Amino acid sequence: MARAATKRTDRREAISRALYRCITEQGYANTTLTDIAGRAKMTPSHVGYYFDDKAAILVHYARGLCERIEAGFPTLDPGRPADELIDEVVAFCFGEGQPNTEFLGVVQELSGLAVHDEALREIKSQHTQQWQRFLQVLFETISPVAGLDARDASRITHALLAGLDTNTVFDPTLSRATAQQLFRDTVRTLAGLDALPRTDRSTSLGS
Repeated sequence: MARAATKRTDRREAISRALYRCITEQGYANTTLTDIAGRAKMTPSHVGYYFDDKAAILVHYARGLCERIEAGFPTLDPGRPADELIDEVVAFCFGEGQPNTEFLGVVQELSGLAVHDEALREIKSQHTQQWQRFLQVLFETISPVAGLDARDASRITHALLAGLDTNTVFDPTLSRATAQQLFRDTVRTLAGLDALPRTDRSTSLGS
């Protein structure tokens, strides 16, 4: 029984990965169940044994993606200096192994689809709330600038992160390194810490 459950899980994940590859190559709207099956090295009827349709595969992929991201949220130790905590969050968002342009393009497509898909919208809504709770803990730990509460700071920070992710897909002049520095400077400002001097920032963003 356990072996059968593992096999089922593995097949569903293989199909989910196949959908991801199809989206990167031709977009979700142009992807058929036959395309997904070909990528997964299965027949369409075999894929249909695990999922009702491609929309169900997309929901499965989106849910799994959000769960993996949330499981990776770093634990923020209140005993550590504010700068270290901020750097850890920045590294989680922009560090080695984090999203590339191809992946971010898929995420943007998922966000667009979620507007009119109830299941996807619920997954995205819950994921947004988890991100904001995580960031709220950061600001509660380091205290935001006077006049700004931790919840509002978390909303601003999450919106900035989402916006920078979008812009690195569509703005060829914005590198991930530049986006990372902008994000770090803004979080420091919201936290009431001194941002990098203008001259230093200009130098660091010159790539």
